[in-house]
Amino acid sequence: MNKNEQFYDKQYEYMAQIFDAKVEAYHHDKVELVEKNGLMKELNILELGSGNGEFAVAASMHEHYVSTVEIIPHAISKMFELAKENDVTRRIKVHQGSFYTILLAEKFDAICYWDGFGVGSDADQQLLLHNIDNWLKPDGTVFIDVYAPVYWAKTAGQFMELSQIVCRQYDFDIDTNSMLDTWWLTENPDEKKQQSLRCYEVADFEKMLIDTSLAIEEIFQVEEWTMITGFTISKCQWKKQ
Repeated sequence: MNKNEQFYDKQYEYMAQIFDAKVEAYHHDKVELVEKNGLMKELNILELGSGNGEFAVAASMHEHYVSTVEIIPHAISKMFELAKENDVTRRIKVHQGSFYTILLAEKFDAICYWDGFGVGSDADQQLLLHNIDNWLKPDGTVFIDVYAPVYWAKTAGQFMELSQIVCRQYDFDIDTNSMLDTWWLTENPDEKKQQSLRCYEVADFEKMLIDTSLAIEEIFQVEEWTMITGFTISKCQWKKQ
């Protein structure tokens, strides 16, 4: 398990101590964003890094079919619980593994990667974008959160108490242009888990689309979808040419 996987494994454990996974209004907002670009037809959606499955379940509640790729086992278990609670299990297909290496035979109308793009090196991002290109239908659309370096550089040092037992701090690595997100338990501050996500200016992100049939179609400056942070980020959307 690599450093980011260790972070996600521990993050899901910490989050379970803060709140119960459930579908909120903002998850339906994300589905409606995808529907608008899909003309609200019944879509075959792929979600990368699905976590506890809130978006996948929300999309299924809108009568879309959702395939997910998630690497953390207990997040997948939580997703199945949430799907069962909302009676949409039949509409969700779960793949456990890394979306950098997983093989998927299906093609999708929409591919979504919310809050997590940037794991690893630029070469890793290019590999993922090539995978997305292969998984997307010719007229499909991708929705992906891409972090802007200017914003995250300003957050460096920001500390949060997410609850009485869980703390979080943001930092920024200038050398790699990466936001750093560190979590720990109040009672155990010496045992911290950190993820690192590369940030991109639009021009730099476009360079990674070379040798794919993907192109930026629209850029959204919107509030981050997660309930914990609620910060402003850049969101890029593109279609096959």
